[in-house]
Amino acid sequence: MAITKVAELVRAARKGRSQKQFADMLGIRQSSVSRYESGKASPPVNVIERCMHLVHTEGALQVPSAEELANQIRVELAGPKFGHVRIALSQLIDAFANERVQTRSSRSASH
Repeated sequence: MAITKVAELVRAARKGRSQKQFADMLGIRQSSVSRYESGKASPPVNVIERCMHLVHTEGALQVPSAEELANQIRVELAGPKFGHVRIALSQLIDAFANERVQTRSSRSASH
């Protein structure tokens, strides 16, 4: 089963734990978990990363390759009404890339 929405990722990472248990594990409020799972709110990047780690390390779902993910994005966001989503996704990818470059620069400077 491929995860295509953040809400699905959060539910998959929770793995039968109560929302309260899962929230405590992440250091957030139970109400936040509820909003993330219902799609009423988007979690911050650190929560998404933690959920991805939990899903990946606990073996619940197969992590899609970058190419598979790009194909899904192309199909799902192809229409003109999703232009704002493509822009937001582009900005998110740029932020990840910049963080990666800064991390590499920091490591290089410390050695």
